[in-house]
Amino acid sequence: TMLGSAAASLKRLATSPRVSHLEFTKGFDNDGNRITVNPRYNVNYDHMDVVMTYDADDTLITVTASKDDQEVTISQQLNDDNVLSPTISRDGSLSLAWDRKLGDHNSVRTTLNPNRSVEVEWKDEAWTANVNFPMEEDSMKGATVHIKRDVRF
Repeated sequence: TMLGSAAASLKRLATSPRVSHLEFTKGFDNDGNRITVNPRYNVNYDHMDVVMTYDADDTLITVTASKDDQEVTISQQLNDDNVLSPTISRDGSLSLAWDRKLGDHNSVRTTLNPNRSVEVEWKDEAWTANVNFPMEEDSMKGATVHIKRDVRF
């Protein structure tokens, strides 16, 4: 059958030493809103998941699901420069991300992971700084800072 030969071709492609990821995206409009479905497969880790989105005006709902974990993120555009995105996972863990545009393709993303960490990513033109502050009771020990610059030739 055509489906069987397509699956066999996909399996041959996936086992090729040059392929590490496979993914497909299908989107469609529904009453002025956008729905997408994006199945993904990581060949190296034999991990499969699907990302589904529903984009309605200033709200984006993202569901990411695999056999082991599921999470839902609801992103709300507050204005031209600010987006808040709470996420809840199957295990009950929560996070809250705040994205702020600073103009000229510069931005700051701050993510609060209660009882775990605060993460900050600051993009300033070609520079990116990532700071992670672990939350361990009353201490901020173990904070890490990574800075990189994109160089284009």
